[in-house]
Amino acid sequence: MSRARSWGLSDDQIAQSWAISPQKVADLREENQLHRVYKEVDPSAGEFDEYPHRFYATFETENESDATAGPPALIVGDGPRKLGNSTANDYVLAMIARELKHHQYQVVSHSNNPNSLLMTQWLSDKVYLEPGDRRGGRFGRPA
Repeated sequence: MSRARSWGLSDDQIAQSWAISPQKVADLREENQLHRVYKEVDPSAGEFDEYPHRFYATFETENESDATAGPPALIVGDGPRKLGNSTANDYVLAMIARELKHHQYQVVSHSNNPNSLLMTQWLSDKVYLEPGDRRGGRFGRPA
């Protein structure tokens, strides 16, 4: 299980290759204490010290995400192409984030749309990126 996860295989892919249900894979992951951790995106591949506060989920050992300094507010994005080209809903979420920041909240967003306005540092203090599953747009199965 640990090796399959380190190769980046999803629960669905492991379940299919082992001919078991995705729920059984999740149960095995829990039994073996394989939990997601979050790594920070490094836009310069280590050339410069940059900390964009953008994180992706992985099944490694070290978690690079710390708690926010102030009161957090979580915004869950809708993903790509949910409402037309997603522009209208993305605008609404951006206005909510702007208002929350105005009231001194640390805005944390969770999205699978890399083109979202919530990706900008002036709207989100932290961003967690999650790829959608094969069915298009839904967040992956919970850890």
